[in-house]
Amino acid sequence: MPRDIRALAPADIDAVAALEREAFAVELHDSAEALLRLIELFPDGALGCFDEEGLCGFAFGVPLPSGATLDLGTPLLSIAAAADTFYVHDVAVSARCRGEGLGRLLAERLLAVGRARGFRRAELVSVQGSARFWERFGFREAARISYGQGVPSIRMAAEL
Repeated sequence: MPRDIRALAPADIDAVAALEREAFAVELHDSAEALLRLIELFPDGALGCFDEEGLCGFAFGVPLPSGATLDLGTPLLSIAAAADTFYVHDVAVSARCRGEGLGRLLAERLLAVGRARGFRRAELVSVQGSARFWERFGFREAARISYGQGVPSIRMAAEL
């Protein structure tokens, strides 16, 4: 099945929101405004994968200060001058494409963006049992936290 990975554009936001609803628990949904702001602030970190049926996966990453996370639903005002870490906010794959390595491909591409921008460290919040997936990329548990209205989650970090 041919696929194209490209930068997400504001016109893609409805498809991103639909895939987010499919992939994540409701407590983890972001607002369209927050995702649009990520596209605006850091377009290199907003990737979409498309096939003949439309969006089949996406990934968002953004520079943040170490230890920071994004508040779900709240648009990021700006990229902080103290942003020293590449934060992986989301990687999601549609049900029709799961098990085909698309999540791995999106994660690799997103982490390559962080490296290309000179970041030596990446952080993320693992949700819905995704920690083992992220361990394949060198991420290790840093802390157990609650994220997105009390969802048990794991803060993870890796050297890039």
